[in-house]
Amino acid sequence: MVLRRKWRGYTVVLGGVLIHLTLGTIYTFGNMTPYMTSYMKKHKVDESLNYAESTWISSIAAMGQGMSMFLGGILYRALGPKVSTLLGAWLASAGVALTYFTIKVSFYWTLFTYGFMFGIGVGIAYATPMGCAMKWLPDKKGLVNGCVVAGFGGGAFIFDQIQTAYINPGNHKTNFDENGEKYFQQDDILDRVPFCFLLLGGCYAAMQFVGVMLLRDPPEECHSLINSKESLNSAIDDEIKETTPMILKNENTGYNEDESEERNLTPRETLQQPEFYKLWFMYLFNGQGISFISSLYKAFGQTFIADDYFLAIVGSLAAVCNGAGRIMWGALADKFCFKTAMVFSTGLFSFFILSFELTSLAGKPLYLIWVCCLFLSFSGNFSLLPTATAKAFGKTHYGVNYGMVFTSSVISAPISALLTSKLKAIIHWYGMFYMVAFFSFVSMCLAWSFNVKNSKNADI
Repeated sequence: MVLRRKWRGYTVVLGGVLIHLTLGTIYTFGNMTPYMTSYMKKHKVDESLNYAESTWISSIAAMGQGMSMFLGGILYRALGPKVSTLLGAWLASAGVALTYFTIKVSFYWTLFTYGFMFGIGVGIAYATPMGCAMKWLPDKKGLVNGCVVAGFGGGAFIFDQIQTAYINPGNHKTNFDENGEKYFQQDDILDRVPFCFLLLGGCYAAMQFVGVMLLRDPPEECHSLINSKESLNSAIDDEIKETTPMILKNENTGYNEDESEERNLTPRETLQQPEFYKLWFMYLFNGQGISFISSLYKAFGQTFIADDYFLAIVGSLAAVCNGAGRIMWGALADKFCFKTAMVFSTGLFSFFILSFELTSLAGKPLYLIWVCCLFLSFSGNFSLLPTATAKAFGKTHYGVNYGMVFTSSVISAPISALLTSKLKAIIHWYGMFYMVAFFSFVSMCLAWSFNVKNSKNADI
């Protein structure tokens, strides 16, 4: 019985990985930006469009994901794991597929389909696969979440290559320069752009259907082996907390049951804590660099690298660094503390973004290293801030408390897009790098001032 339950649990994990491989393609926007922007300029959908303005698409997607995370929990309780996940996943896939039509008509309709629809769908479908898998394998929550999060990171690793291989199989160079930005003008490349969205949407939907068919909550007879108090809200909590080693195993962390009893703040009490606002603003300032780099790393690389295949490989490797970095920063926080890990994360990002323009002098090797290091450094945001929230304010109301911190991302994304679209033409690439580095430096100062102690009077 137990062995059969575990094997069934592994198939649920596999289903979650398949689903998250498609949801993780939210990180392929940086690879698609040159193709999409070039298409809309060449075909007069929006002749004034540039790369900075295109970042609104990824920003709207990030906003949609942030706003719809808890909607997935409501649908899960009402409809069950299969239907609720499929609704969200297929909404995301529909948004991608419909971009076949909208990219031919209007930039704003493209914002709606490839930005808003896709982001809302990702948010709805995100947490349920983890919740199901953890119910089947409650003693392997770390392994479960590690596998599924790896799927989310692997999405860009796989689909960056598929996108470039389909759209630009001949590895043609950009052949049009406007205000220092390089664009494609070749019809044999641009004519494939709309069809690529149909291909991607179909692939995503098929993978999601297979993955959803593998999802299932444990039968009633297994519930005695599982914490009966689990709900999707706690699954969301666990998903965020347990992607990092310090939450995975209490015995290896400074966070223990005694501390949990000492520090369990309600949302109202949390809002009265100065440290909450430090975390909120860290998320806000870090988000500027995350949005900028994940959207425009390829556009910058095209200014001095005429190799589309290489740039796609860079994006794929950066996606791996993004996933691996979350584990690395969690381990550092486990060994030292949140403050130390966040100071190093933001400090390293500031250094690499300040010196990013130097890669244009050294070419491909240094550019590859710098992009990977940028993704590696900013990935700490996604493991350190959830952990700090749990340790600072307790686990009892963690879901709501972290949800309040996460609202920063809903504001951060449009601010980043607004600053980029309005300022890039004025201050150019190097000015944008300096501005983003400044934001990261401010976040580093906030992290340095973060002052929450555990029961041993040590930094959390």
